[in-house]
Amino acid sequence: MEDFIGRKSELDTLESLFSSRRFEFLLMHGRRRTGKTYILTHFAQKHPENTVFFTADKSSQQINVHNFCEELDRVLHAGEYLHTLTSWQQVYSFLRDRDISERLVIIIDEFTYLLNNDKSYDSQLQNAIDRILKQKNIFLILCGSEVSTIENLFGDSRKPLYGRKTAELKLKPFTYLEARSFFPSYSEEDALKTYAILGGIPYYLKLFDSAKPLKDNIIKHCFSPTGVLYNEPEALLRMELVEITFYQNILLAIQAGSSTLNEIATKIQSESAKTSKYLHTLINLGFVQRETPCGEKETRRNSLYMISDNYFAFYFSFIYRYRNMLNGLISPDAFFQKMCTKDKMNHFIGHRFEGICTEYLKNQFYLGCMPFQAEYLGRWWGNNPVEKRQEEIDILAIDQANALFCECKYTDQPFDNKELDDLIASSHCVKRKNNYFCIFSRHGVTKSVADRITADKRFILVTIDDLYQS
Repeated sequence: MEDFIGRKSELDTLESLFSSRRFEFLLMHGRRRTGKTYILTHFAQKHPENTVFFTADKSSQQINVHNFCEELDRVLHAGEYLHTLTSWQQVYSFLRDRDISERLVIIIDEFTYLLNNDKSYDSQLQNAIDRILKQKNIFLILCGSEVSTIENLFGDSRKPLYGRKTAELKLKPFTYLEARSFFPSYSEEDALKTYAILGGIPYYLKLFDSAKPLKDNIIKHCFSPTGVLYNEPEALLRMELVEITFYQNILLAIQAGSSTLNEIATKIQSESAKTSKYLHTLINLGFVQRETPCGEKETRRNSLYMISDNYFAFYFSFIYRYRNMLNGLISPDAFFQKMCTKDKMNHFIGHRFEGICTEYLKNQFYLGCMPFQAEYLGRWWGNNPVEKRQEEIDILAIDQANALFCECKYTDQPFDNKELDDLIASSHCVKRKNNYFCIFSRHGVTKSVADRITADKRFILVTIDDLYQS
């Protein structure tokens, strides 16, 4: 069995449900490429004699039932009878009459295909759970990636499967800290750069070889027309959506700097209502996120949109507009030299650096390592009443009495006195009894800043190396 990175809590959940003495029904879902099938395969390999692992496809119900029964027969050794079944109702009847003494795990991957083939699949499964499966020593796992379909099936009280699951696992991308294990040969800085480009998607992280320079990995997998990631975002959009050009235009507009609904709609020359609907879809898919100033109530007027998926951001910044060049007009190596200059990469990574710093702070608050327990954490923007100017705070964490103001600097220069003064001045924007300040800096601070903050317990300094000390 190959080395398995991370996902300890998810595996612990699967093992706990396996050890249960009652019927369990786990819904596992999450965006594509997060490793849902991988973790289920790993779990199944630990219990091969107990596990039926079936992957549904777009073929007919009869073919899917036949393929499922082949897997079921491998575990239950029921003989030829199983191969005569042609409907899910017949499968449920078989399980009703079967004595199941040993724990039986039934994994159905890409289960939404079964619903697409038979609109009554969910109601039939609901009846089977209520009348048959609940009485059996069965651990049922349904796994899927179609976000809207899954939300509709399990989040709508009018739907048959509502309230039937006993557990739920939404598989999320790895954090930057978890992703570090994929790159044992990289420095902390190169590991951070790689995460800023790829994000926490395991499928992407496994592609990059840390025995090779980061540049070589980018050229091979991202900039080469034969690279796995060259058309990846477009392929994902085609899997999930119909009007992909419209979605691509939205993503391009956001990456180019349009952040409000009106700005995005104006940029793509569309109505706000339609744009809002499509943005909601991109948010559900995990490609875009909607932000409001930290601690404030969400409204349409104070909401900003940004690309949440790191590789989507990289793709629409460095690849999408230039595919004509890459398809024969320039070599991938020359394209890297042209596009990935130090300034351009620092600018791109700087935006993703804020997300990494946010993950760090969340973990520090969770571990109880901060001077207070935050109730809200995120970006903030608005008016500074003392300085009489619009202010942006990279990260703000607050409770009723305390505030932590953070500046994230990913440049070739250390954090200087002017930047420290600006950070302190940002505390006028959000009034709290106690103020704290955190400096995230790629190259630390100048000596004069160090002298000012060394003895002051209100200040926290975090370098790239510090980000990986957990």
